[in-house]
Amino acid sequence: MDYHLFETEPERRIINPNYKTLDKWVKAYLGPATAEFHEISNGKHFALRDENRNAIIPNLNKEIDGKLFYLSIKGCGAQEDMFFGGKLTLSKIRAACRDPKYIAQLNNIKNCSGFIMGESWMGESPYGAQGYINGFDELKFSSIANLDSIKGAHLCPAIGLVQLPKNIEETAKKFFWCRTYDDHFYQVIRLVPSNIRLYFESHHVIANTKSIFSLFEINSANKAELFELNFIKSGIALLSLYARSAKVEGKQISGIIYKDVWLDKDCVVAPDGTIHFADIEGFIWKNTSPEEYEKIVKEEWQKLVFEFLYALIKIDSYRHNLNESYLEWDKQREELALLIHQALNKDIFTYAENRNNDLIIVIEGESLPRVEIPLIEMVN
Repeated sequence: MDYHLFETEPERRIINPNYKTLDKWVKAYLGPATAEFHEISNGKHFALRDENRNAIIPNLNKEIDGKLFYLSIKGCGAQEDMFFGGKLTLSKIRAACRDPKYIAQLNNIKNCSGFIMGESWMGESPYGAQGYINGFDELKFSSIANLDSIKGAHLCPAIGLVQLPKNIEETAKKFFWCRTYDDHFYQVIRLVPSNIRLYFESHHVIANTKSIFSLFEINSANKAELFELNFIKSGIALLSLYARSAKVEGKQISGIIYKDVWLDKDCVVAPDGTIHFADIEGFIWKNTSPEEYEKIVKEEWQKLVFEFLYALIKIDSYRHNLNESYLEWDKQREELALLIHQALNKDIFTYAENRNNDLIIVIEGESLPRVEIPLIEMVN
């Protein structure tokens, strides 16, 4: 089924100063159910649904550093019933209505996708929209990035934040199952290079490598190797985010860690293989002493490295299939170790080193303690 978003003027908007030239895109965008309920039909955009509450507008795009990014709206309305499962239907929306004066107005809805509701999601956001703290966190971390990167760790930058119109917010608060979100309702207006995730929360995932390579027109071993090199470099960068973002102030080090977000479902992959972290609402600053710094770097690494390696091995294996070279795993892991060396050759924070038959990733930064982490052990 075709999916569309509809523009309306927000109650308030905040622009990322790095993206002032795109301020014309920073508006409120409503999913069809919310738009039909409020009889809004202007500013219609074809969109691709992405996860439960997001959508991508492919016709609004911008090239950044050689990569094409598309406008993505986080919080344009929910697709699924939060408690009873399945797609939202008119009867399910009606059952969540806590004010009978809105029952007749529900008949305006022909497409039940994209409905913004007042139910509190984990105390952090209203169901189908974005919350105050999460929204401003995404904008804050995007503002410190150099376009789409924090010193080599790529993200999906928020170009702006909008507060939903007062009437939409007040009405949404009348639709809930158990408890309501008690702050203003927001949307994050961001840029994404694709909707391809590693192996969850998308119809297109890297775990299904054959399908993704076909989609990206990667039809030779050489193209697959370039994709894999970018995947490795960007993945290692995200795994070492704490070091890359670290600031040394006296006897304290402050850097960004991940809180309740993961590589498997919370990042997307560009057509060139570069991983971009999408759900940056899960970034938080963490302070530590130089003595505890290595521990935190390793904890952050271990938290996410399995998801990176799982996807990497899928990519590496399919690359060998394209080359019609079906290697035993012992030989494949040796060649993979060489490729990791190559991928990190020009990175300023990490490099690979072979020691005692182990492939070690060395993480360094100015005025920061050196950290060494084994990535592939017992490899020649």
